[in-house]
Amino acid sequence: MALVDQVKKGRVVTMWTLRYLLATRRVIAMALLALVPLLLAGSLALARVATFDILLFQSLMVPLFLQVVVIFITLVNAAGLIREEIDDNTLPYLLTRPISKPTIVAAKYLGYLVAVYVLLVPPLVLAYGVTEAHAGLAFGADSDVLAGFLVATVAGSAAYGALFLFISVLLRKPLAVGLLIGFVWESIVGSIPGNVPKLSLIYYLKSILKGMIDVGPLSGFATDVSAGAAAAILIGLSIAFVLASMVVFQQNEFRQKA
Repeated sequence: MALVDQVKKGRVVTMWTLRYLLATRRVIAMALLALVPLLLAGSLALARVATFDILLFQSLMVPLFLQVVVIFITLVNAAGLIREEIDDNTLPYLLTRPISKPTIVAAKYLGYLVAVYVLLVPPLVLAYGVTEAHAGLAFGADSDVLAGFLVATVAGSAAYGALFLFISVLLRKPLAVGLLIGFVWESIVGSIPGNVPKLSLIYYLKSILKGMIDVGPLSGFATDVSAGAAAAILIGLSIAFVLASMVVFQQNEFRQKA
């Protein structure tokens, strides 16, 4: 009965988090950023660029969508889940409610997941559709490409969000650290020899794309991890980071600011 009660209370926090992430002014900037792949695909199609096909789509989507749009949107939304409550002095009030700290973390993370999927998935599907329409192909002609990017987006958003959530409950300035990890470490780690690239999330996202897409720019990407194993690793990391966030948040003490 106690577990059921916590689930019901967590559902309220999830819905509140979802409304907050999708109803504030910030969502306008996030939505515009998420639309960049669609706007780019539409521009290339309208300009009738002869080389615009599913291969160019992939070449643009990996560095632009996965390594910029996904990282930035997950960072901004996940890093503020707990930290903004602390900065706005609303967290102590929430903690007076009959809901446990771990439930708050889990519920907010679920709300985050729904919000980022709403922001990221539709533009991705539409950009793919525009690419296929420009080439005069049926929507499902390159279904492996769409499936690969959908799996990478879903798994990547979950893993990056969990990582940035953990950073936000651990540090006072999560955005700065998140930017260093997301746009410095994730960008340069691929050029480091040995197994060091396996310490980045982008390595597993690229492994998913290589394993699921028959022909693409990542065909020559060096990896010994299958698409299924890469997805499982990202899911496992997501769960681990969320659980670590629960533990840290449970141990933290918060007081009402004067």
